[in-house]
Amino acid sequence: MAENLNIADLITSLQFGTTITSADIVISLVITFITSLFIFYIYKKTYSGVLYSREFNVTLIIVSLVVSVIMIGISRNLALSLGLIGALSIVRFRNAVKDPKDVTFIFWSISVGIVNGVQFYKLSITSSIFIGIVLLLLSRNVTFKEPYVMVLKYTALDYKTLDSILQKYCQKYKLRSTTLQDNLNEKTIEVMVKKAKEDSLLKEVKNLQGMKQVMMFTYTGKLSE
Repeated sequence: MAENLNIADLITSLQFGTTITSADIVISLVITFITSLFIFYIYKKTYSGVLYSREFNVTLIIVSLVVSVIMIGISRNLALSLGLIGALSIVRFRNAVKDPKDVTFIFWSISVGIVNGVQFYKLSITSSIFIGIVLLLLSRNVTFKEPYVMVLKYTALDYKTLDSILQKYCQKYKLRSTTLQDNLNEKTIEVMVKKAKEDSLLKEVKNLQGMKQVMMFTYTGKLSE
């Protein structure tokens, strides 16, 4: 006949049976802080946006430390970990991340906190160094030709001349949209501009008869006019 398991016995069974000392906590937090400082450095060195946010970069350090503290707690107590999962299920984060690469750094910071929280320091340090080297190499040595979107606003347009200009300065181009209005018409063209020909393309298109405004920008939001 199976023995009855009361609530106290159940809670006791959920304890992992290991304790953590103050030294373990300090070591985990110090290593997490040092590793997150490395993330801080890599983010600043590889940032390619318009406005660098030091507050966001500092937040990456705080995220690593907070996650590390959480992991130190739940790694010693299964009951606490289950309770934490339930608590976090009601939390909603609404702040939008403007740069997709920022999401990578957020996950990197979280992963460092998780790994250091369970004292896998070798994994944390080795993987962080490897990821940092990859990011530095990609940001400095690997460049990709970015397509541009050119927006033309005009009252009248010589399509034949426009086509010859695009053939002259672009590797390829494609009409994306056309808007016809009573006073001012608009065309959106995706172009792959030849090297160092952006200014020349803009000047010749702007000089077309009937052209009122020419804008050209990349998908990353870098604008020239």
